Amino acid sequence: MKLLTINVHAWLEENQMEKIDILAKDIAEKQYDVIAMQEVNQLMNNPVIFDDIRQENYGWVLLEKLQEYTDTDYYYHWSNSHIGFSKYNEGVAIITRHKIKDEDEFYCTFAQSVRTISARRIVSITINYNGQDVEFYSCHMNLPNCETEDMGENLRNILNRTKTDNLKILMGDFNTDANGNPEDYQNILNQGLFDTYTLAEKKDSGVTVDKGIHGWAQDKSKKRIDYIFCTKEIKVKESKVIFNGKNKGVVSDHFGIEVEIEI
Repeated sequence: MKLLTINVHAWLEENQMEKIDILAKDIAEKQYDVIAMQEVNQLMNNPVIFDDIRQENYGWVLLEKLQEYTDTDYYYHWSNSHIGFSKYNEGVAIITRHKIKDEDEFYCTFAQSVRTISARRIVSITINYNGQDVEFYSCHMNLPNCETEDMGENLRNILNRTKTDNLKILMGDFNTDANGNPEDYQNILNQGLFDTYTLAEKKDSGVTVDKGIHGWAQDKSKKRIDYIFCTKEIKVKESKVIFNGKNKGVVSDHFGIEVEIEI
């Protein structure tokens, strides 16, 4: 199984359509089973296409571009988390080429208003893979020093959302640097999670941000803040940073993580 997570920084990038094209070509080439995306934005005042998805929803545009490169059918689940930069519905999304058995969206935070930046919504899907149900969650968490939220509690809200014994895979931007903040990183693992990067038989540096970005403006160090976590110790063949200028072109202020696992 191939997985990808990427904070896409939607519609805030220069040459945005060129970068969407890079991402679409990679998805068509790699045929990922599940893709988690964060900061999947749409302008608040654009016309509605259906449900809560508006015209030029980043993920919708990506899917349209993807149709130029592959005949594979994809399923898309997006949800709005909060208002970003006073004009965007800033959300999280999952794309999969597998039939979705179940899907969900919920706040994992105490804050649950789109007008509150610390309000963090999660989208999840359940698919059947090789005869077993697997749950995937796209996550964009607050910084560990967020005064109104507790990372451990937020993660427990995600993990306790279902009472199944299914393998749960949490993918996304956790805003916690394993390199610079080992105690905060360990707090994530203490919730009963395994880092696929650590489990990987083959891996690179794992660095997903190498400059100062929004939320980390004063920290220009090489950071590992994007992850794919799992609730069971599984076989991970490889964990690799992508869209970093070496392995595919840069598409966002974050690099992506692609992981190959066996379940």
